[in-house]
Amino acid sequence: MKITARTRFAAAALSLALLATGCAAGSNASSTASPVSEASTPSANGTIAVDTAFGAVNIPSDPQRVVALEGGTVPAVEAGLAPLATAGDSYDDSFGDVKLYDAVADLPSVLTPDGWDYEQIVALKPDLMIGFVRGGDDASEELSAEKKAEFEKLNAIAPTVLIRTNGSAGTRDASLTMAEILGNGEKARAEKKAYEDKVAQVRADYASQLAENKFAAVDAYEDVTVYSKISWIGKILDDLKAPAVDVVKAEDSENGVFLSFEQLSKIEDATVIFYPEYTDGTSDALTTLEGKATWTSLPAVKDGHAAGVTHFFPDNYGAAVRVVEQIEKVLKGL
Repeated sequence: MKITARTRFAAAALSLALLATGCAAGSNASSTASPVSEASTPSANGTIAVDTAFGAVNIPSDPQRVVALEGGTVPAVEAGLAPLATAGDSYDDSFGDVKLYDAVADLPSVLTPDGWDYEQIVALKPDLMIGFVRGGDDASEELSAEKKAEFEKLNAIAPTVLIRTNGSAGTRDASLTMAEILGNGEKARAEKKAYEDKVAQVRADYASQLAENKFAAVDAYEDVTVYSKISWIGKILDDLKAPAVDVVKAEDSENGVFLSFEQLSKIEDATVIFYPEYTDGTSDALTTLEGKATWTSLPAVKDGHAAGVTHFFPDNYGAAVRVVEQIEKVLKGL
C-alpha cells in the first residue's frame, strides 16, 4: 500500500506538535533504565512488572491480544505477535525487512484525527497495548497532564506500556525497549549493534566524501522541511559525521526548519540532498519539487546529487541500517 505525501506530512506534523506539547514543567525519569523490573519472573497470575513512562505496569507474560499504539507495530510484529489493530503509523519501509509489513497492512487503526478511538479499543478486548509517548526534547520535563490522562484511559481498558521518547531520533531506542519487554531484546540489540557497526564502517570508508560535502535531508508537501540532527534521518547523518547545511546546522530543539519553495536557495550550500522515496521507486516529494525552478537550480540537483531514500523516518535500528546502506551508495558515487 502506498502512503501519500499528505498522510506522511500529516504524521510528521503531528510528531512535531506532540514534541512541542508533550511535557509540563517538573521531573520525570528517563526511559533508559531496564524496562523489566527485578521481579521479571512471571507471578502466580502470569504477569510481569515492567517500567513505563508512567510507572510500573503489570502485563501478561504471554500476551495474545495486542493493540499496537504509536510506534508499537514494528516491535510487536518482530517479536512474533499479531496485533489486532495499530495506530496507522506504520508502512512497508517502517520495517528493516519490508515483507513484514504484510502482517499489518490491512489492520484497522485505533487512532483518529481526534485521538484514540476508545470504543473501538474496548471492542477489540486487548490484553496488552504498547507504544511510545513523545515527551519533547528534554527528558527532565514531566509528561503533561493530558498525556497522563490519556494513559489512564488506555490502562483502564488493558495493561498499557508507553515508553518515553525524547526527540524523534530517540524512537529507535524506545523501539528497542519495547522489543525487550516483548521478549525480543536479543534481536533488537543485535540490530542496534549492526547499525553502529555499519555507521563506523561507512565513516571510515568514506571519510573524505563525508568531510568534503554538505548534506541536506528534505521533504516537500505544502512547504519544504529541512531535517535537523535530532530528527529521524538527521540523526543518522549526524552519526555519520556528515556536515549539515547551514540552515539547520545549529538546530537542536526542533525536528527541522520549514522553508517556502521560494526559500530553497537557503540550502544551495548542500552538495548532497536526500528526499523520501517509496519502496517502488516513486516519490511524492520529488514530484512536488521537480516543478519548482528554485529546486532545479540548486547545485546538488544540477550535479545529479539529489537522491531518494526509503526508510526515511526510521523508528527502529533495523530500518535505520537500510538508510545507512543507501547513503553509502550515494557516497560511493561522489
